Amino acid sequence: MIEGTVVRMNAGQTAKSKYRQLCASNTDMSLFDQDWWLDITCGGADNWDVCLVERDGEIIASLPYYKVKKYLFNVIQMPELTLTMGIWIRYPDNQSAELRLIYEREIHHRLIEQMPHVDYSYQHFNWNITNWTAFLWKGFKQTTRYTYVFEDLTDFDLIYANFRDNIRAEIRKGEKLLRVVESDDLEKFHEINKKTFDRQNVPMPHSIEILRPLDEACRLHNCRKIWFAIDEKEQIHSAIYMVWDNNCAYYLLGGADPELRKSGSHSFLLWHAIKEMSTVTKAFDLHGGMHEPVERFFRAMGALQKPYFQVTKIKGKIFKLAYYMKQALSQVTAVITLSVCSYL
Repeated sequence: MIEGTVVRMNAGQTAKSKYRQLCASNTDMSLFDQDWWLDITCGGADNWDVCLVERDGEIIASLPYYKVKKYLFNVIQMPELTLTMGIWIRYPDNQSAELRLIYEREIHHRLIEQMPHVDYSYQHFNWNITNWTAFLWKGFKQTTRYTYVFEDLTDFDLIYANFRDNIRAEIRKGEKLLRVVESDDLEKFHEINKKTFDRQNVPMPHSIEILRPLDEACRLHNCRKIWFAIDEKEQIHSAIYMVWDNNCAYYLLGGADPELRKSGSHSFLLWHAIKEMSTVTKAFDLHGGMHEPVERFFRAMGALQKPYFQVTKIKGKIFKLAYYMKQALSQVTAVITLSVCSYL
């Protein structure tokens, strides 16, 4: 129990300045919750803030958030290139299962009380957050999303054995045709990454203007690798952009040349990344799994499906009306598109 817990600030200190100190000293903090990551992906240090809970002058929980203005509405949303954000908690030692749930409930209530009043809020919590009941009781809703994770990178034989036969065949094919090259050439990576979206006629969900400073920061923090799969003609078949923290590596971005997709390069490159990441962290998050072709590929890799929560709340009749009108319009557009595609 944490009755009486309040956030106490020393003179001149803000929640954000205390959070920066926490990030600098805490090796268990997720990469996506780090202050420097948020400074960049939120478009500036003034565009995000954090809720804190303290006990005896020590931070025991945090919840960063990205607040933006959209038209007339105040919105909490996810930053670019950020799969999850969420609640970090320092748990007491040797808690029973019941006491842990009570502790979480109290922490969550304290964090929710500090969140700003906005018209709409949505956040994707990390998959290690499995309890959202306090948010339910405060009027939030939850949608389950999925990613795919290799939880233990120490047993290569087991990981390889769990690959589907076609994945192992692609790896063997890639080993004959390709080599892996590590690079700092972000522009070349972006070119390959963009080809994947261009092939599907889908706009890129992230901007190079955010990726450039983020790449520089990750390089300075020694937590990113760019790898290319290249053939004997120096053609880049595919590329992968990895980031990591002390607990997990994340397949943040990737891409392939659509003219060279039959070489097995993507499976080959991911297998290389899994082995390399085992030297710096514990787990490997494939960072996605909600789109059917992506889910099919990640499932074939033998990774464990991991649920994570999208937690949302709508306040205000005007925003609610606008939100549901937009949802209805999107559904009508999808039906018309499907009908046209079927006709063609």
